[in-house]
Order: sequence, then C-alpha cells, then structure tokens
Amino acid sequence: MTETKESKNRCVLTLPLLTEPYQEHIIEKRFKILEHLQNSLIAMELRKLKNIQRTRAYRELEQSILQLPKEKRRSLYQQRRQMLEKAGFSRNAFKDDITPMQKHFVGQIATHVAHHVASDVWRAFDKHLYHGAKKVHFKHRGTLSSAANQTAGNAMSMKDDMFIWSGGQSKDKITLRIRVQKPDTDYERDMLQKKVKYFRVVRKWVKTRYKYYLQLTLVGEPAARHRPIGEGRVGIDIGTQSVAIVSAEQAHLWELADRVNANHEKMLRLQRKMDSSRRSMNPENYNEDGTIRRGIRLRWIQSNRYRKLAGQIRELQRKNADIRKYQHVCLANYILTLGSEIYVEDMDYRAMQRRAKKTEKNKHGRFKRKKRFGKSLANKAPSMFLTILDTKLQQATGSGLRRVNKWSFRASQYDHLSQKYTRKTLGTRNFTLNNGDFVQRDLYSAFLIMNADVTLSQPDQQRCEQTYSAFILHHNQELNRIQAENKPHLSSFGIA
Repeated sequence: MTETKESKNRCVLTLPLLTEPYQEHIIEKRFKILEHLQNSLIAMELRKLKNIQRTRAYRELEQSILQLPKEKRRSLYQQRRQMLEKAGFSRNAFKDDITPMQKHFVGQIATHVAHHVASDVWRAFDKHLYHGAKKVHFKHRGTLSSAANQTAGNAMSMKDDMFIWSGGQSKDKITLRIRVQKPDTDYERDMLQKKVKYFRVVRKWVKTRYKYYLQLTLVGEPAARHRPIGEGRVGIDIGTQSVAIVSAEQAHLWELADRVNANHEKMLRLQRKMDSSRRSMNPENYNEDGTIRRGIRLRWIQSNRYRKLAGQIRELQRKNADIRKYQHVCLANYILTLGSEIYVEDMDYRAMQRRAKKTEKNKHGRFKRKKRFGKSLANKAPSMFLTILDTKLQQATGSGLRRVNKWSFRASQYDHLSQKYTRKTLGTRNFTLNNGDFVQRDLYSAFLIMNADVTLSQPDQQRCEQTYSAFILHHNQELNRIQAENKPHLSSFGIA
C-alpha cells in the first residue's frame, strides 16, 4: 500500500536526555565506533573508485564525456552511472559493505544503526560522483555529531519516558535505558502523539562536556503554534550582514544576528593567542618569513594552553550557533506578523563565498584581496534565515517565499518615478530619486521587491505609485531611529 501525500511529510522534535555518567561513557564509545566504521567504509569505497577509474573503459567514457557539449552528454552520463552501480556504488551496496565491519562491534552497534552510517557515506559519494562535489572527506576524530537508526523500533525505541538504545543481535549486547526529559509545553505533548519514523541521538559540546539530546523524526506536519499571521505584501532585501524589510505599514533596516558580534570578537582574540602558542611550540614548522613550510609532513605539538584556548573557541562557536538560530527564528516570526505574501530577491550565496580567481592590482600597485563574503556569510547565515522563514511560511499559509528574478528585476538600479535603470557601484548606499527624495538603497530595494508584478521579473508600476507615499514616510522614520541610536552601524547602512 502506498503512503498518502500527508504521511510523506516529516517534522522533528528534540528533547534533552537525562544521562548518568556511566551511560555517557557508553554513548561516547559508540560514537567512536561509528566514526571508525564511517572512515573505514569511506576508505574502502575510495579504493574501489580508484580501481574502476583506472580501467580503460571508464577512462575512455570520461574522455568521451569531456569531448561532447553538455546538452549531448545525457546518454554517456547514464552509461557511467550504470558502470558505477555495477561496480558497487549504490546505497544498498554500501550497506552490504559495512555489515561485515559492524559484526566486530555487534555488542554496541546494531545493524540498523550501521546501515544509517552507510547511507550517510553514500550521500557523500553521490554528491562527489554525480553533483560536482570535489572530494569525499573523512570524519575527523570527535566530529561526529549524531547517531541514528533506519526505522523506529530497531535498535532505538522509546517507552514510558525512557529511550532504549540497544546493541546488535548478540548475547553480549549492551542496552542503554536513558531517561528523557518530560515535555513541558502543549506543543511538545501534541508532537509526541504523532508516529515516530526514526530516532537520532545528538551530542553538543557545552562548556566542558557533551550534552545529549533525543531527536524524534515524526510523520506529518508539526503541531500548530497558533502564532498571528499578517495580511498583505512584505518585501525583503537581504544582504550578507543586513536585512531591509518593507510592508504597507512599516519599514525596517536591521543587522542580521547582531548578538553574535561580541562572541565573534572574542573568538578572533583567542585565535590570535592560539597562533602565537602554536608558533612558539613548533618553530621548525615555519619559514623565516612566518609562512608554514610546505612539501614535507609536519608534526605539530599542542601545549596545554593551546588546548584550553581551543576549548574556549569551541564553546563560543556553540553559543554563536544557538544565538544566530534564535535571532533568525524570532525575526522570521516577526515578519510573518507583517504579511503572508513575502517577496525576496533570489541570491546565489554559494557564488558569493568563492574567492576571486583573477589576481589583480589596485591603482597603488598593491594586490587586491581575493576574499569575498565568506566570513560574513558564515557569521550571519542569511541563507539559513531565508530557509527558516520559508519553512514557517509554508507551514502557516501553504505557500513559500516568492523569489524575484534578480537579473531582470535589478531592484538596486531602478527608479520607479523616472522608470529608468541607473547602474550604481556597490559603495553607493544612498541616492536621490527623480523627484528629489533621498532614499537608502536597501530600504528602497525592499520597497520595489514588495511591489513585484505577477511575473516576478520587474516592479509593478501602479503598485509602486500607490504605496510610495506611505513608504517614504516609514523610510524617513526608520532612518531617524537609526541615527538616534548614536552607535556604530554596518557600512552597508550608509549612515555615519
């Protein structure tokens, strides 16, 4: 019997695990085993891939693919996929490969948990073989963040506020019974009424130790939270560090996740101390000009001070991740109160992360930096914010964000009064419209995006004229508010 459309939807509930010290030791042992299994499987599959890449048939097929234009490669891609599947590159084949490895740890790790590891490895190889990923990375020691089973009831189950995680089918198997924190909200109680698809144990480093959580993947839509949803249109112009929001009644220009800045500055100071410690402990690994020696295998010695600083950075990174997500969720909830039709500009953040390829010099003869927006995007995570907003909007209204075409829309260049496009430099944060009004670039772009036409390719001239008088009033109020704060702002605001 096929699943209904509703049953294919999934939602997640996370509850803290109330672990005892002896249980934490066993959990940590299982995480180490899973890391070992994952790396062993990756090594095996990489050897297998190298062997097939050495064959004449595969090399000739790869050469044929390169010689043809992209639109004519489909049949050759299918031949390559068939060749790889025949050589054992499929999800089920990976599960078969990990099963003999799992038998060495059957007392701790059940087959269904090991098979989930194989599925994770297959996803990495799938991206590498068919979707352009450059390489498959091994799992560094201590970096595995979760362990899951394939289906609920196999190796992992829950009964009477107790999470049961058992080993494999062996007389020596070890079964953990861990207390789960009881739900304390109506939302959590409603979620627990749903059918559990599978379980996942998540560990997070908090200060000086790991804390453990039980993640339940449930069947169906998440329980309703009964939050207020506004009516009308909302336009969002989001940058690498800021967001401009315009609706019929409000206009805002805010820095994304501004509370992570303090921890980010602390992290930079700690990283400088770590670099100084590493240089003093390993002087032989550096050249005279201070660069790291290349071409030889280096051995690094870490002092106790270095390890202590690394632990402090790890804690700051965890805090920043939690603060960033919390602020994104709060901002998304607020935007939903402004309107149910939310328009944004479609941005390619992955392209903005890449370093420049060309080496260029400025007018003074100095080399230009090749760095682009990687650090800003990692620190503020605008893409994650849009994902959160899109998910909440779909749950509330059934439809997601409406993304305008940035190539044809060109919100930062358009003047709806003169109906002309004027190219502006990235540093131009304020400009004057045809009627003499002084506008901030991001706020005006959000206004135009809010008034997109039905094709999402250009502003609707009639809508712009109808809503402009209210917008310019809210625009000026927002700029006055920012100036009255009397504190430093992002340079992208264009406000001294």
